[in-house]
Formats: sequence, C-alpha cells, structure tokens
Amino acid sequence: MQGIEPKFHSNLTERMEHYRWLVKQIAGDADGQSGDIISRASELGGLYEDYLITKRKLEQTIKNYRKYNNDLRKLLNIKMRELKKTEELRKREKRMHK
Repeated sequence: MQGIEPKFHSNLTERMEHYRWLVKQIAGDADGQSGDIISRASELGGLYEDYLITKRKLEQTIKNYRKYNNDLRKLLNIKMRELKKTEELRKREKRMHK
C-alpha cells in the first residue's frame, strides 16, 4: 500500500512502543497515572485493530476493483475486435461492388 498509510502505521507502532515503555517504567508505581497509561495503551491497541480491519477491507476493495476493471477491459477488447472485423468486411464489400 502507498501514500499516508505507512506513515499512519509507523505512528501507531511508535506510540504503542512508547506506551509499553512507559508501562514498564512505572510498573512498580501504584499511582493513578499507570492506570491511565494502561488504558491509553489498550485504547491504542483497539485503534490499531480497527486500522487493520479497515486496511483489509480496503485491500479487498482494490482487489475487487482490479478484477472488475480487467474483466471490462477484456470485454472491451473483444468488442473492438468484432467492430474491426465488421468494418473490414464492409470495406471489402464496397471494393467488390465498385
């Protein structure tokens, strides 16, 4: 995938690593800040899962679009060949009648 998606992915993974590091740093602390960090990390994990689901859906949509586009291109090529053949036949008939 291209564009902003790799940046988004990198940003999420960096944030997850940062939260993991913070959790490890304050693992011994019993204050409320550790609970906040753990909840943020779990929220970030949920966001990352949503991102992965959306990414899979987008990839499937792109795959379906490519298949649809290729099928249309094949059909168009067949129609173009048929038109060329009929045009050539018409030209031959005109030459024969002259």
